[in-house]
Amino acid sequence: MIIKLSWRNLWRNRRRTLITVASIVFAIVFAIFMDSLLLGLNKQMADSLVGVYSGHFQIQQEGYWEDKSLHNSFVPDKNLNTELAGMEGIKGFSYRLESVALLASNELTRGTLVMGIDPDKEKNITGFDKKIIQGKYLGEANNQALVGKGLAEKMNILVGDSLVLVGEGYHGASAADKYMVSGIIRLGSPDLDNNIVILKLEDAQFLYGAYDRLTSIPVFLKPNQSQEQALAALETKLEAGFTAKPWQEMLPMLTQSIGLIDAMRVITIVLLYILISFSILGTIIMMVHERLNELRIVLSIGMRKTKMQLMILIETFFMALLGAVLGFLSSYPLVSYFKARPIEFRGKTAAGWEAYGIDPILPTLVDFGVFTKHTLIILVVSILLSIYAIRQVSILKPVASKK
Repeated sequence: MIIKLSWRNLWRNRRRTLITVASIVFAIVFAIFMDSLLLGLNKQMADSLVGVYSGHFQIQQEGYWEDKSLHNSFVPDKNLNTELAGMEGIKGFSYRLESVALLASNELTRGTLVMGIDPDKEKNITGFDKKIIQGKYLGEANNQALVGKGLAEKMNILVGDSLVLVGEGYHGASAADKYMVSGIIRLGSPDLDNNIVILKLEDAQFLYGAYDRLTSIPVFLKPNQSQEQALAALETKLEAGFTAKPWQEMLPMLTQSIGLIDAMRVITIVLLYILISFSILGTIIMMVHERLNELRIVLSIGMRKTKMQLMILIETFFMALLGAVLGFLSSYPLVSYFKARPIEFRGKTAAGWEAYGIDPILPTLVDFGVFTKHTLIILVVSILLSIYAIRQVSILKPVASKK
C-alpha cells in the first residue's frame, strides 16, 4: 500500500518530480563524463609512449637499464619466443637493438638514438607504418632508414637523402655505414621525434657488429589486461640474468604525471560530488516545503509519522532510481561520442601538449566500471539526502482546528 501510494504521489506533481529526476540525471552524466575524460587523459599519456615505444614491460639483460651498453645485449632464446607467443593477454612483442651514433647529413652532424626494429612485428603492434608522414615504411631493401620528424627538420633531411651513422659497435668495434632515407616518421613524443633514426633490425645488428643480438624485447598487452599478472607469469619463465622491467620504472616522469592527474581527478570528483549533493538537496527541500500543508493534513487524519517517513523515503528512492537509470543510459552515448571524436587542440595549446610527448587530443575512456560506480554513488547520495525530508516529517505538527 505504502509503495503504491508513494508511486502515485510522484506523479500528482509531475513538474516537481521531473525537476528532481533531471537534477539526478545531470549529476550522473556530469560525474561520469568528467571521470571518463580524466581517465582518457591518463590513457592518452600512457599510450603516447607505452603503446608506441617502451611497451608495457621489456625483457632485458640485468644491468642494461642502468648501463645502456651493447655489452649488456643478449641473444634471444627460442624457447622464450614460444613462451611469449603462447601467453594469454599479450597483444604482441618485438625485437629491438638500440644504441647511439653520430648522424651526418647535409654537412650537419648530430648525436642520435638508433633503433633497430623488426618492421613486420612493429607494424602489427605499434603501427609504425601508420605514423609515416612522408615517404614510405621500411621495405625489403637493405640500408633504409626512417628519421624522426623533429630530427629531419633540424638537419634539413628529406626523403631520398643519404645519411651516415658513425659510432662504437659491440666489443669496441667501429660502426659506420650509409643509409637512404625512405621516410619521415612522427611518433608523437618530441624526445623521440627529435632524436631517433630507425633501421631494420638486421641493418642495426650489422652496423654495430652485434649479430643476432638484442638490447630488449618490448611486450605489449591487450586492452584491460593486468600488467601485474602478466609480469608474475613471465618471471617464472625467464632464465637467470634476465629481468622484465615495467614501463613505470622506465618512464618515471610519465608515472609521476599520471599520478598527478589521478590526484587531480580525485579532488575534482570530490568537489563535483559536493556541488551535486547541494543541487539534489535543493530539489528535495523544494519538494518537502511544497508539500508541508499536504503532509500536515495527512498527519491530522491519522497517518503515523513512521509511515509518512517511509513514504518519503520510498518516493526519494523511486526518483533516485529513475534518475540513475536515465543518467546511466544518457551518459553512454555522450562518452562514446567523445571517444570516437575526441576533443582536438590547436595552436599553442597543441604545441604545449606535444612538448610533453602527448598527442593534442583528449578522448574519453569507455569503462562500464566508471558508469556503474558513479551511478551507484549518486543513487546512495540521493537516498541519504532524503534524511532532511524524514527529519522534517518527524517535527511536523498536525493542522490545528479553527474555532
